[in-house]
Amino acid sequence: MARITLSINRRSVLAGGTALAALATLPRMLRGQNRSQVLVLGAGLSGLQAALLLQDAGVEVKVIEGSQRVGGRVLSQREVPGNPESGGTSFSPGYARLMSACASHGVETIDLTPIAPYFMQRDLYLGGKRIGGAEWALHPLNPFPEPLKKIAPFQYLGAAIGPRNPLTTDDAWLAAENAALDMPLDAWLKKQGWNDAMIRMAYDIDPGWGDSAQDVSTLMMLGALRFAQTQRELARGKPMFLTAKGGNQAIPEAMAHALKNPVEFGRKVVAIEAGKSGVEVRCADGRKYVADHVICSFPATTLRKIKITPALPPAQAKAINEIGAQHITMMHVVPRSRFWEAEGATPGMASDGLINMVIAERKSTDPEVVTSLTVWLKGRNALQTDKLDRKAAEATVITEFEKLRPAARGQLEIIAHHSWQRDEFALGDWAVWHPGQITAFSGVIGKARGQLHFCGEHTAVSNRGMEGAMESGERAALEVLQSA
Repeated sequence: MARITLSINRRSVLAGGTALAALATLPRMLRGQNRSQVLVLGAGLSGLQAALLLQDAGVEVKVIEGSQRVGGRVLSQREVPGNPESGGTSFSPGYARLMSACASHGVETIDLTPIAPYFMQRDLYLGGKRIGGAEWALHPLNPFPEPLKKIAPFQYLGAAIGPRNPLTTDDAWLAAENAALDMPLDAWLKKQGWNDAMIRMAYDIDPGWGDSAQDVSTLMMLGALRFAQTQRELARGKPMFLTAKGGNQAIPEAMAHALKNPVEFGRKVVAIEAGKSGVEVRCADGRKYVADHVICSFPATTLRKIKITPALPPAQAKAINEIGAQHITMMHVVPRSRFWEAEGATPGMASDGLINMVIAERKSTDPEVVTSLTVWLKGRNALQTDKLDRKAAEATVITEFEKLRPAARGQLEIIAHHSWQRDEFALGDWAVWHPGQITAFSGVIGKARGQLHFCGEHTAVSNRGMEGAMESGERAALEVLQSA
C-alpha cells in the first residue's frame, strides 16, 4: 500500500485520460475477443470503481468475475423480507465515493435514522442467563469501572477508548510514528489498565477483528475507531446510517450496468502471467484473456491461491499469504411471532455463547415491525459451525437460540445463511491485520508490479469497508492512467 501523495478524486482520474493516448492507438487487429486495454478481475465495489473511472477516461475495459453475481462482499439477502445484508450492512453520508456512485447511477438511498435507536437494544446473555439492562450495572459479572459501568459490553470498547484514541487522522494507522502500536490489542489494553475480565467481556466474546484481542493489531482497532469518529463528524446534521433501496447490492449492480462491456461471470481465475505482449489471465474453464494492464481486486485470501508469474517479491507474497480475514457467518431468521414480548425482553441479544449477537431488522415503513432477525457468528464460533454441513449448522444455531430464549421454540425459520469462510470467492470477510503486520506489510501488499495492479479493501489507506474498497479502486485506476 504505497503512500499516495496526490489528492485522488474523480476529477484527477479523469484528467489523466490523456496519458492513455498511446494505449488508444493499439491496432484493432490485436484486440481479439479476449484482448483489452485493461482487464479487471472481480466485480466487487473496488473492481467496478476502477473499471468505471477508466471507462470514463476513454479506456477499453473488461471485467470478469468468478461467481454469478456482482458485489463481492456486498450481499443483500433478497429472499428475506426487508432485504437484510450479509455483507456491507450500512453506510454514512461521509462515504463520498459510495454516495457519488448512488447519485451517478440512480440508486435511491433509505434513511435508517428512525431505526437507529433500536440497533443497540440487545439483551445480554451470560452463562445462558439473561441480564436486563438495569441489572448490568450492579451485576457481579460486570468487570468495568465507573463511570462506564452501565455501558453494555458490546459498547464499552468504543466508549472507553474512542475519546482517548491517539490516532488523529484516518491514515495515521499507517504512519511510521505510530508503528509501536502495531502490537497485540490485549497487551495494549493492559497497558491502559484493563484486566483479563474486562478484555474478555468487551472484546473476546464478540470480536470485531480476529478471533480475540490477542491476534489483532492495536493499530487495526484504533484505525477503525478513528474512521468511525470521522464518519460521525461528517454526518452531523445528516442521517447517520443509510442503505440502498432494494439492498446495498443494488449499488454494485447499478455500477455494473453502466459498463459498456457487460461483466463476464463464471470466470474463476487460476493464473496471471505478465509478458512482453501484455498480461495473460487464465481461468479454470480454459479461457484466456490478455490485456495491457490487469487490475486484481481479489481479497488476499483468494489471491494467494492464484499462480502469479513472474512471482511477486518475497515481502509482497508473504503479505498476501499471511494477512487475515474476519471469520463471519450470517443467518437470517424470520420469526413466526413476537416471542420476545412473552419474555419481557428485546428481540435483539448479545451472548458469550455460540451466538455472538442477534440484530432485529426493522426494514418496513413501521420501525416497530421486526422484519427479520440477523444472527451473527464471529471468530471461533463461525469456524465451529463451518465444521458442520449447512443443515446441521442451522439446527445447532436454532438449538442454542431456543436454549437461551425458550419462548422462541418453534418460532424461528432460517431463510438465508451465508458463511464468508465457505464462499470460495471470499474465504473470509473484511481484512484483519495481526500484530506486526501493518508495519511489515502495509507498504507492499497493494503495490503495483509492472502492468499488474492491486486493489481491494485491504489496500485502502484512509477508509474502511465499502468506502475503503472504492478508494482502492480509484487508486488502481490512477496508477494505470499514470503508467501509460
